Amino acid sequence: MSLISLSPARRSAAPLFLYLFLTAAIGVLSFPIRALFVTQTLGGSTFENGLSFAVPAVISLFVLPIIGDFSDRMGERRIIITVGFMVLAISYVLTAVATTAWFVLILVCIAIPFMSAANAQFFAWAQERETQRFGDKATESGELRIGFIAGWVVGPAIAGLLLTYGLTYRDIFLIQAVGYVIMGVAIWLFARVVITKPKEKGDRFSWLRWRDVPRNLLYIALFVALVLSGDIVRLANLALFIDANISKDPVDLTIAFAATPVVEVPATALCIYLAKRWNRKSVLGIGFAAAMLHFGLFPFVQTLEQVVALQALYAFIPASALGVGIAYAQKCAPERMGFATSVIFSGQSLAILLGGSIATFGGLFLSIEMTYFVPLFFILISGLVWWKMEEL
Repeated sequence: MSLISLSPARRSAAPLFLYLFLTAAIGVLSFPIRALFVTQTLGGSTFENGLSFAVPAVISLFVLPIIGDFSDRMGERRIIITVGFMVLAISYVLTAVATTAWFVLILVCIAIPFMSAANAQFFAWAQERETQRFGDKATESGELRIGFIAGWVVGPAIAGLLLTYGLTYRDIFLIQAVGYVIMGVAIWLFARVVITKPKEKGDRFSWLRWRDVPRNLLYIALFVALVLSGDIVRLANLALFIDANISKDPVDLTIAFAATPVVEVPATALCIYLAKRWNRKSVLGIGFAAAMLHFGLFPFVQTLEQVVALQALYAFIPASALGVGIAYAQKCAPERMGFATSVIFSGQSLAILLGGSIATFGGLFLSIEMTYFVPLFFILISGLVWWKMEEL
């Protein structure tokens, strides 16, 4: 597999890579500074910082499958993408003028579900677009996600550069708002995907009928939720951990945050390659092993080099769980692409909920170092779920 191939399928996917790259770069500009903005600029507590991750995840967990199911009956998925990005733009403008942590919490409760829905629908829309054009030779969603990951490399670096040149946290939020408006409009530059097999009304999803969801689709969503349960613990506490134990230099913080996405690009390509050579289930196991090592060792780090090494190891968790997991989910229900993709993003929302809860209560009762140990319990359970999954 070569992502630099000049085959028609690769040339067709190139604009999608670029779009995902720009969207991700815009979206993560504030990730390295969000916890510091809430706790230092607005005077919020680590409890409020944790809530800003956990509460929106509860909403996303329940609404994403419903939106995904509804999108399968729509003639145009890009409406959801544009609406989601416009809501995000408005929320970042309001965040830039926020004066309390609780106001930011309200904003993210509105914006994050829209962001998750927009991301899920883009992957469903892109997969339909490429499959319609190239059939079995189409670029898979996991491969497209490499463009998204590449944006995660650039975004924190740009944020660190902007802070170095004197911009404030609020300026960065305004830049994000403008970026989302542009991307919400730019999605309509792509050709329309013609839906040839609209889903019948009798197949509508309801949480009262969740047992009707394909078993393996439920398993992969639960696996993603559990194996990524420590992600928000990491994001919410990494800046605080480095500031307290390693360094107060913003450049060091940028290096630590960038280590994961830098490695995640080749790690995802490797996982996708291995999934095609072996099977998807075996590659998903790589994420489980990497998660156990990362959270088992991180509380003991003492130098920036050790932080960077474990941040790099962490890259193999989303590289396998999402890079391969999205394709696995879409294989579980290929005729319901929007629903299948939304279910795995719902699993990611459950991961955010678990991680946000850990970060919230860890901020109240545990030290930052001890909080890192808590996700190990959920990661162990993810191993049991992985064992029950079928090979696809």
